[in-house]
Amino acid sequence: MMEQHTKIRYFDGKTSTAHVAHITPVYYQGKVDGFIVSYLGHEKRHFNKDCEYLPAVAGSPHVLMMKDGARIEFIGDVPTWLELDNHSLFTKISHMENRWTWIGASVIVVCVFVFGMFKFAIPLASHHIAQQLPADTLMTVGKQAESYVMDMTKPSTLPKARQDDIIALYDKLDGNPKAKVIVRGGGEIGANALAIPNNTIIITDELIKLTDDDNQILAVLAHEQGHLVHRHSLEQAINSLGVSALIVVITGDMSDMLLTLPALLTTASYSQKAEMEADKFAIDELKRLNISPIHLANFFKKMQETNGGDEGHWSILSTHPQIDKRIEQAHQHQ
Repeated sequence: MMEQHTKIRYFDGKTSTAHVAHITPVYYQGKVDGFIVSYLGHEKRHFNKDCEYLPAVAGSPHVLMMKDGARIEFIGDVPTWLELDNHSLFTKISHMENRWTWIGASVIVVCVFVFGMFKFAIPLASHHIAQQLPADTLMTVGKQAESYVMDMTKPSTLPKARQDDIIALYDKLDGNPKAKVIVRGGGEIGANALAIPNNTIIITDELIKLTDDDNQILAVLAHEQGHLVHRHSLEQAINSLGVSALIVVITGDMSDMLLTLPALLTTASYSQKAEMEADKFAIDELKRLNISPIHLANFFKKMQETNGGDEGHWSILSTHPQIDKRIEQAHQHQ
């Protein structure tokens, strides 16, 4: 067979000097079994099976790494007679990298993947984690979150008898889990009500003063109870951690996440779906007590009028713009 010489740069594995060399194929039973490297009057035999092929990336050369530490850099393309594992595959990939159609397609695939992660995978993982967290973990995380909220609010200025009346309203609900109700001055959070995963509901003086009657307050408490039942605040807080939720599902290690959750729980903004679900829970509770769900709708209208359409970060209505659908849902079930 006609010998074929291919010019290369050769590193012998002993020094960092690059030698100008040639490789010549060695045939065994009609097939290339390896090659001989010739440089500076020396010849060295290598077998294909002892070579690791590193394909060219961008402007870098094709490379062969040998077990003895030697290295070959091809000045041009890999010779056709040299049969290497995955060489044809890497060649196709290299061609694809230089074609704008494939680059554009790759960008689209990455964008779709990222969208799918944040639209579907992360919310699904967040829901799974929130529903699977044990009760003792919820208590630990929730107590820290409650401490944050207590620091952000002030002692209530309502008379003790009025605060007791508010707590008594909650006792009418079918509380499972049974929540502790705390009345606080709004402070940084203003007119608001919060459901914290350690089975605590905090309602502010400012929100209570905005209502027209106690049935509206009862509707708010039932709404917050719905958040507790469905673990919405926990799910939204975990969702805001994004990729961390997927890591927890894969590894089962949530130690880092638990350090971050308490602060996130105090600022978690519910999705529209979560708000509608909590509203439906409140509607069902009001109907069970033979109280019209119109009180929930009236409360929403009251808050909407008071805030002039700008609900703000802390408002119970901050998941706008579908507040009209929430009011409509309450009217439909009265």
